[in-house]
Amino acid sequence: MSRLSTLSPAAVRAMFSPDSNEILITLITIKADPSINIPEDIYVADNYTQRLSEDNAEVYYGVISNGIEYPFIPLQITLPNDDHNAAPICSLTINDVTRVLLPTMRQITGAPEVLITLVLNSSPDTIEVEFVGFKLTNITYTADSITASLTMPSLEVEPFPAHAFTPAYFPGLF
Repeated sequence: MSRLSTLSPAAVRAMFSPDSNEILITLITIKADPSINIPEDIYVADNYTQRLSEDNAEVYYGVISNGIEYPFIPLQITLPNDDHNAAPICSLTINDVTRVLLPTMRQITGAPEVLITLVLNSSPDTIEVEFVGFKLTNITYTADSITASLTMPSLEVEPFPAHAFTPAYFPGLF
């Protein structure tokens, strides 16, 4: 079944209609993992629906979805190409000009898990589609952007079959 068939009609209109009032917002969650120096979940949205907070120097916008604040930081996700000879790899670029995420990204020592969620601006608590199982790898950064690859664990490198057919593992065969 296609992911397109699980989307609401409003989400499909937001994706394909240039004159739709709806906006499909991408919410990125980088899962906490203390073993690789991520003490708490990191949340980012590629658009905003409201003002989250302000202080003397800055006003912060973002999305509140299911009680979680996703600050607006412009980002781009590049989908994988159709090369059948290579594993599919997505690219994520976060334009972190305010350097909010950069100190945390510098501390990461492994490949954290990433959750990608799509919601509509009119109903941010309703999840249209969710993509799980991605790992954030190949993290590089410049003064104003963070670039990383979103990869899936490859089953091609796993041994098959997992065990040799020996009497120790399969006594019924002998």
